[in-house]
Amino acid sequence: MEKLTDGHIVDWNDNTVMKRLFERFYLPLRSFAFRHVGDDSITEDFVQTAFLNLWERRENFRLVSAGKGFLYLNVRNACLNYLKRKRVEARHEQELAREMSEQESVDAALEEEVTALVYEALKELSEQARRIVLQTMEGASNAEIAERLEISVNTVKTLKLRAYRILRERLKGVQWLLFLHLLLD
Repeated sequence: MEKLTDGHIVDWNDNTVMKRLFERFYLPLRSFAFRHVGDDSITEDFVQTAFLNLWERRENFRLVSAGKGFLYLNVRNACLNYLKRKRVEARHEQELAREMSEQESVDAALEEEVTALVYEALKELSEQARRIVLQTMEGASNAEIAERLEISVNTVKTLKLRAYRILRERLKGVQWLLFLHLLLD
């Protein structure tokens, strides 16, 4: 079987032509693509697609050099499109990371402000009511709090109810701040 050179006229009726073109250009095209993209599996896809495109348009190519040029152009364009997509993705990832970082800063600042306001309001409660609310915030049940403070469960409930009324009154503005924050999220 004669080696195909750039000046040869391609006889598409010859069943071995495509195989011979593949054998001649597959590795150089993979190497060409790999230099641009740096990923073997992606370059393999680009080269295979280029050969498929050549086969679909084979009637347009009479010289090996024309087919060769078509293959390299296909692979080059695939590489350029891939790299463009990667740059766009990277830019979007950076923008998203920056936005998330900004949002996290806002969230953290808001959380700190709310926490400070809550603890400020807790200072206005009696010592017993403050302990009850703090233990409730830590997840303790009324029975656990009553046992720890050596008081009845009903006393815990009563003091908690009074404390919540005071806190609700003192933290009216915080509710709107939290609501506004939820709307902006």
